[in-house]
Parts: sequence; C-alpha cells; structure tokens
Amino acid sequence: MKNLLFITWDGPQTSYMEGLFMPIFQEIAKNEDLKFHVLQFTWADEKKINQTKNVAEKMGIQYSAFPIIRKPNVSFGSLLTVFTSSNKIKKYIEKNRIDIVMPRSTFPAMMVNQIKSSFGGFRRIIFDADGLPIEERIDFAGLKKGSFQYKLMKATETKMLKNADAVITRSQKAIDVHIQNIGEQHRNKFSVVLNGRDKNKFTKDDSSRTLAREELGIASEFLFVYAGSLGPQYCFPEMLEIFKKHSDKNNSKFLILTGNIEFAKQNIPIELQSNIILKSVKSDEVPFYLNAGDVAFALRQPSFSMQGVAPIKLGEYLLCGLPVIASKGIGDTDDILKNFQECFLYDHSLGLDIQAESINHFLEKAIFADKNNIAVKAQDYFSLEASAESYQIVLRNI
Repeated sequence: MKNLLFITWDGPQTSYMEGLFMPIFQEIAKNEDLKFHVLQFTWADEKKINQTKNVAEKMGIQYSAFPIIRKPNVSFGSLLTVFTSSNKIKKYIEKNRIDIVMPRSTFPAMMVNQIKSSFGGFRRIIFDADGLPIEERIDFAGLKKGSFQYKLMKATETKMLKNADAVITRSQKAIDVHIQNIGEQHRNKFSVVLNGRDKNKFTKDDSSRTLAREELGIASEFLFVYAGSLGPQYCFPEMLEIFKKHSDKNNSKFLILTGNIEFAKQNIPIELQSNIILKSVKSDEVPFYLNAGDVAFALRQPSFSMQGVAPIKLGEYLLCGLPVIASKGIGDTDDILKNFQECFLYDHSLGLDIQAESINHFLEKAIFADKNNIAVKAQDYFSLEASAESYQIVLRNI
C-alpha cells in the first residue's frame, strides 16, 4: 500500500477538508491501494480540530493539525510558520513512509519546496494548484503586484509548478494561465480534477420537497434558492434585483441558506423582506432545503482569478435537479453548462437590464424543467465517483 500526504492551509471558518476533500479521498481509497494522510495547518481551536479529526477517522484518513502562528501580525506569523514547519513535515514523511506528497496551494508548496531542496527528494509530488489563488488575493484581498509578498508567492508557485511530477487544477482555463507563466513544455503534467458531492445526499427528492415547503410555509409560490457565503464577490444585489423583477409580477419567494445572516439582513431592501426567508443550517441539511426550490442562483463576480474556480454550489444545485442562473466566465462553467439547457448563463458585462427579458423567459420555462434529467446529467460532472475518477487518472499516471 502506498501512502499519500495531503498538506493544506485553512482558516477555522472553512469546512473544505471534511466537506470536500476527505469524502473524495475516501472514495479514491475504495478503488486504489492507497492510504491518505492529512496535515492541516490552521488556527482553528481544539474543538474544531477534534471535529475534523473525528470525521477523518470515520473515513479511514490519518489526520494531524499544526498551528499557524498569528503574531505579531498575520503576515509575519504566516511566514514564520512556513519557515519553521518544513522539518516537521520532513519527519512526518520519513516516519510514515510517504510515497506521494500533495501540497495544496501556495504556503504548503513553499514548505515542500524547502524540503525538496534542503533534505533530498521523496518519490512523487502532485501539486494541487487549486484555482488561481495568488490572483484571487489580488482581486479580493488587496495583494499588490510587485509587493514582496506577491513576488515571494509567485516564485514559490512557479518553482512548484515546474518541479512537481503532476499538477491538478479546477479548470482548463487555470491550466492555460499557468502555461503562459512556465511554458508549453510543461502542459502534459497538468490535469483538471472535479469537485464532487455525494449523489445520495445531494439528490432530487420529492418527499423532501414536500416537507421542506411545508416547513417554510411555501404553497404554490415560485421559490428561488441560494446556498453559500455572501459578500461583494457573490453578487447579492444582482440576485435581489432578479428576484424583485420576478416577484413584482409573480407570486414568488427567495430562500437564502447562509452563515452570513447579518450581511443579508443589512442588505435586503425593506420592500423585499417579507418574501425572503433567511436560514443558517448545518451542511447536511442543505440538500433537504434545496429540494424546496424551483431555481437556484450560482452567481459570482467574474474577475480574472475566477477563471480558475469550480463552484461547488453549482454541482449541489444540479445534483438536486435544480435549474440554475449561473455566472458566465467562472472556471469551465460555460462549457459544462452547454450540456444543461435548463440553466441560464448570466453575462455580467451586459448587465441586468439587457438580459431581463431573457431571464424572465427562462424563469417561465424553469417550472417545467425535467429535474430528473438535470440530476442524472449532473452526476457525470459533480458526483463523488466522477471526482474520484479524475484524481485516480492523475495518480495512475505518475
């Protein structure tokens, strides 16, 4: 049996590890003679770490957490953590006889780069380049091109992209961006992997639809749904405006499932509040409420970095059979949704007024969409099985 070490760097508010990666690793292990190990660098508290560890144990994954230093400030503490942790990772690799190391994104890449150059190599490196994380920091976190931090991160990424045995991304567009940086001769090492969800949990369910609509007080109303974070890049004003235009002429409501309840309350106009339902629910309850919906929003500001992402919520919606209004220019979404006539691609460069009539026509048809057909087609792109298979192709080729 081979041992694979996945190294990640996460804040306490994220649940990608137990919600996305661990289920994929568990699915891969069903078909490959492979033991997964996870080292998560985090500043989460002990309770959160123990929750993640318990999930890992149930899935047969060996999990350890290392603290991220946050003093005297976040930037300095992060770099201090990076430059003092390489030896810990090296010892873990040696003790657990790791065959494949998979650093995810920039800081784990920085640590693995140090090990490879300072302590000698190990057998194989798969770099999970994620999306375009450095460009995302420029778009949304104030990172300045030309700054010391940018140059350090870009040099780290470039070194890892060139030295890794394989590189995985979440979109073909991300591969094209990286190739422009490091050269066409490296293209063969790149692969796109899929973000998968359990099709037995995220599934069209008529009984859930009936029960959820009863609980929410929805009778015959047309129900818009949105599940996920809220903030500047998630196009909340556009969602509200599309909903308003529809509700002005139709009996409709809008269910928002989010942890950002306060943001929602502060940004919903008074005249819409009576027709909007805000809920914060556990992740395993999301499919139940999605089934209540008639159409879902998957809007995101199409900045340069968004070419590299694969929106997880899009897969969740489609696996539940929901027609979707999705943003054009996000990852490979445009190409995938060519296979889903039940979805509408919203062009942010045109704006809402120009597209209002087309959206209205789409919404009139959405109620008659074949949800079973949507859910079945979605499994080819968004199921755990499809995701695991995309990783397995990479693993078998290194």
